[in-house]
Amino acid sequence: MPPALVELGVGVLVALLFLGIRTALIPLAGDRAPYAFVFLSIVIASVAAGWRSGIVALLLGQSLAWKLVAQGPFQISTGSNDRLGALVVATMSQLVILLVITLYQREVAKGVRERERRLELLDQARREIDHRARNNYQTVLSLVQLQAGRSRDPQVKQALMQVAERITAISIATQHLALRSEDLASVSLRDHLCELCSQLERGLARGEIRVECDISDVTTSADTAIHLAIIVNELVTNALKHAFDEGRAGLVRIQSNMTGSAFELKISDNGGGMDRPSSAVGSGLGQKLVETFTRHLEARHEIETSSEGTTHRILVPALA
Repeated sequence: MPPALVELGVGVLVALLFLGIRTALIPLAGDRAPYAFVFLSIVIASVAAGWRSGIVALLLGQSLAWKLVAQGPFQISTGSNDRLGALVVATMSQLVILLVITLYQREVAKGVRERERRLELLDQARREIDHRARNNYQTVLSLVQLQAGRSRDPQVKQALMQVAERITAISIATQHLALRSEDLASVSLRDHLCELCSQLERGLARGEIRVECDISDVTTSADTAIHLAIIVNELVTNALKHAFDEGRAGLVRIQSNMTGSAFELKISDNGGGMDRPSSAVGSGLGQKLVETFTRHLEARHEIETSSEGTTHRILVPALA
């Protein structure tokens, strides 16, 4: 609807509503304070639809209150001059109230516009910083991959590629900041971890090995998301590389469950299992990373392995 029509409609409806209430009270109050409810109608109309609506409520309310209440059938013995003076005083008071409300609303609107302008500048700065951070990650990643490609030592090449994978896991966290959340440091775990798993599947999965991701739609801090991403990166990478024999089909599944503030992350595969539970998290740096970031989360890491597969459970007591 056109704004002018809304303002007019609100002013008329509010004025008629409160006039109806005041008219119903005539048998009890006579013509005492005939304009009392007009004050209320002006305030409500102004707050709801602006000062123009308040003007409509004032003019209509005062006119009808004068005709139906002040000059109605239940009059007290007051002279016409007294009634006219009361009308003038009430109208002046109402104009002052309307002016105060209007000035206040203008200041509030001005403050809102200034806040929106600052938020827009902040958002532009954030986007620029985010863009530069992604470029920096990509530059470092490219350098590591380039060095890995030039290396003739297979062990060095493998180590550098593992470093590249870990850099990728960290960089994804910066790409899934919850842009519309009140806290710009919040990350959607579903977007973040599932995107990481998709990249791992594209880069490491062989043949009929698939990676499925089913993560709860929850948000957490960027630090917690990065810790979980490193853990998932290590465990999923280890499963893709070592859980399945060559040419065998398989499935690596990442799931989560929320119970209150507690968060359970489960990484499982249907591979051939591991000889020892400790080998299910690899050895060397990978195992240390899982242990370190599990400890940072104050979480508990449980491992179940058999000939039917391996399951890791990361139990986080409180998702920050």
